[in-house]
Amino acid sequence: MSSAESSIRSSLLLVVVILSVCAWTITYYQCTNMGILMQLGVPMSLGMEGHANSRSLETFVGMWLVMMMAMMLPSTYPTLLLYRTVSRNRTRRPAFATLLFGLGYFLTWTASGILFYAAFLVTGAIRESVPGGNVTVLRGAAACLILAGLYQWSPFKRACLRHCQSPFHFVSEHWRDGFSGAFRMGIQHGMFCFGCCWGLMVALGVLGIMHLGWMAAIGAVILLEKFVPSRSWVAQISGALFVLAGILIFAFPWILGWLSSQVTIA
Repeated sequence: MSSAESSIRSSLLLVVVILSVCAWTITYYQCTNMGILMQLGVPMSLGMEGHANSRSLETFVGMWLVMMMAMMLPSTYPTLLLYRTVSRNRTRRPAFATLLFGLGYFLTWTASGILFYAAFLVTGAIRESVPGGNVTVLRGAAACLILAGLYQWSPFKRACLRHCQSPFHFVSEHWRDGFSGAFRMGIQHGMFCFGCCWGLMVALGVLGIMHLGWMAAIGAVILLEKFVPSRSWVAQISGALFVLAGILIFAFPWILGWLSSQVTIA
């Protein structure tokens, strides 16, 4: 490895570590100060109705972006490193292009936060307005958990995961020159990553997006799926566990309250 490549690897790793630590620190602060978020009407669990307004939306999406940086940035390092290395010979400002790649990537995850915000609002409305809505929501959550588990076994999951597991495959297949190309590649990589991980994010939404333990567990699954040899077993085992948990919750809804420490049956 040349000194230039070693410098790129070290500097980028340092940036990823610093940003990841900052993101986890902010996330911890958010989790320990949920009362402030609740006052703003931010929906953070299946047991909260939330308020549909611009303030709660902006707060939720900002919170979601920080969470995604904490969970996704470490596993994105190999792709960022390969892009930075290749762009050194193809882009006049490779460091800036790498930044645009990262911005495009997390823009995709930011957009996904709007979907989860809407889902929590709808869930809260059902919980408050439908007779027996709490049990209905819990059983609906169980069905979502089963769906997330089945997706872990699907060919669509494997197709998206291949792009995330092999940075060389993604970069060689989807390379675009220039700054706009870097940004578009980041968005594209984010879409593949979302296609790979949306089931895991649904599971996190069911179990509690503000639950640090579940956040760490889902983040660990994402890392294992990308980095452990013979990685298909990671998705299959996690999928089987989600399906089992979903079946148990559907039969005994109170179990979700025990798992998430956020949902109770009135």
